[in-house]
Amino acid sequence: MQDAGPFFEKMARWKAPQGKKETEALSPLEEELKGDKAVDFVFEKPEVKSYTTLEFRATESDGRELKPGHRLAFVVPEDFRGRLVRDVILRHRKGEKGRELIGPDGYDPHGAYSRLEARDSETKEWKGWRDPAGYNPVKFAEPRPAHDPENETLHDWLATVGKIKPDAIRVTNVGEHEVYSASRIHGVEVVFFPELDGVTYQERIYCQGTQFIDIDKGRLLPTYGGGEHTEGRYEGAIALNRSGEALYDLGTDAGPGVQKEYSKLILDLDAGKSLAQVEVALGDTEHLASINPKAGRHTRLGWAKLWVGIKRAETGEIDWFIENANIPPQGVIAGGPHLEQNKVKQGDKLIIESRADAAYIMGWRLAYKEAKV
Repeated sequence: MQDAGPFFEKMARWKAPQGKKETEALSPLEEELKGDKAVDFVFEKPEVKSYTTLEFRATESDGRELKPGHRLAFVVPEDFRGRLVRDVILRHRKGEKGRELIGPDGYDPHGAYSRLEARDSETKEWKGWRDPAGYNPVKFAEPRPAHDPENETLHDWLATVGKIKPDAIRVTNVGEHEVYSASRIHGVEVVFFPELDGVTYQERIYCQGTQFIDIDKGRLLPTYGGGEHTEGRYEGAIALNRSGEALYDLGTDAGPGVQKEYSKLILDLDAGKSLAQVEVALGDTEHLASINPKAGRHTRLGWAKLWVGIKRAETGEIDWFIENANIPPQGVIAGGPHLEQNKVKQGDKLIIESRADAAYIMGWRLAYKEAKV
C-alpha cells in the first residue's frame, strides 16, 4: 500500500493534462488507443471527483454519438493506475434518431448495445466486465432524453473479472444497424477501492447474510441477505419510498445516529474527518403474493434510483455525489464526495435516498480519512 498522506495531497493538487504538444512523443498506451481505427475519440481529461472516483464527461450536451463497430477510449491518470477498480458507471442512452421503429410495447428491433472493457496496467490485456448474476454483460441503451441518461453501474469487477488496475477504459457499440443502433455516450465514471493506510470504517448491517467486500480477508464478492435469490424478500432491511404493508418482516429501527424518513436515511457523520467513500448494499425487487406471469416468479423488478449526498449544517444544501444510480435486485453502489467537499463539519448529515420506486437498504459502510488541517 502507498503512504496515504502524500498520495491524497498529490491528488488534491492533480490537474488533468492539457494535451500533448505536436513535438511530444505519445506513450505506448496513447499510441495503442489512437492507433485503433475503431476508436472515434480518446478522453484524456477526467475530473478527480473524490479519493476514489474519476469522471469522464462528453462535452456535447446530448452526449457523443457512438455507432456500431466504433469505440470511445478513456485514459486513466497515472496517479490512479495502481488502484483496484471496483465499479464503472456508464452514462448512456439512445437518442431521438433511430427511435421510430420502436413498437408501442417498447420493443426495439435495432437496440443500441455497449460493451465496456478495462485495460490492465500490469498485463496490458483488455478485460470486459462480467455480470456476477450471469446475465449478458452487454448493456442496452434505453431511449431517454438528453437531460436524463441512464447511469448503468457495472459492479463487482474484483470478483468477476479480477484484480484489475486499469490504465484505460473503452466502450464499444456492439449493435447491428448503422443508423438505428447508434447510442449517445454522456460519460464514464470509474470507482476505485480506498486501499490506503489510515482509512477507518463505520458499518451497519440490517439484512442478515449481507457482507461487504474485505480484500484483506480474501472476501472479493459481497453477499446479500435479499434479492433475486429470495424472490425480493429483504428480511430486516430498511425500506425507503415504500407504501403499504410488506409480505415479510422489514426492519423498523435504523440504529443509533440514523433517522429514517419516508424515502431516505439521514446518518450522523463524524465531524473533523474526511469522508472517503460510501457503500450502500440494497435492492429494489418487489416480492408479490402471486406469480408474475412475465417473470414466472413472485417478483416485480423495480425502477428505483439511488441518491447519496452530504447535507450541510451551515446552509441546509445537499452536495450529491451519487446521483440517479440504477438500483439492482441486489448490489453495492459506492461513491464519495468531491475532493473539495469531503471534509465533515459539525452537524453535517449523510443522506441516502431512494427515488422513483421502493428500495431496500440491506446495509451501509462509510470509509473515513483523517482530515488535513
